[in-house]
Amino acid sequence: MRKANVHILDNEAVTVGGMRLGGVDDEYTGNADLEHTVEAIRAAPGSRVLLTHSPDVGPATPRDVTLVLAGHTHCGQIRLPILGAISYVSKYGERFGCGLITEGSRRVVVTAGIGTSVLPFRLGAPSDIWLLTLKAGEKRRDVRS
Repeated sequence: MRKANVHILDNEAVTVGGMRLGGVDDEYTGNADLEHTVEAIRAAPGSRVLLTHSPDVGPATPRDVTLVLAGHTHCGQIRLPILGAISYVSKYGERFGCGLITEGSRRVVVTAGIGTSVLPFRLGAPSDIWLLTLKAGEKRRDVRS
């Protein structure tokens, strides 16, 4: 990614179009430094957005960070009829399993992504890609997926 001149947000933040985008490293591997990342987000004005691999940082994220964009769970990847997902690979289980989650003033978006983890197939959890248009300073509207 760096060779392609893509800036990787590794427990840091940048300003983009009036928004502060913070990228926290992976909670699942123990490399996340949420406190440092939030300090970096707060270092400049703008709407506060957190990018993360795992949605498990959601509950510990301060309320002034109003949008968290995550993946990791693959929306369960293997969802059996009646039983549902075998695992979301999250300490919160289904709470951050997939989709748009609203908790107070914060919204967490967890996508299924297009890949797989461990086993190279999906069942009942189709791949997806979300297209979000983020605009700083506008009144929040309902989101439809």
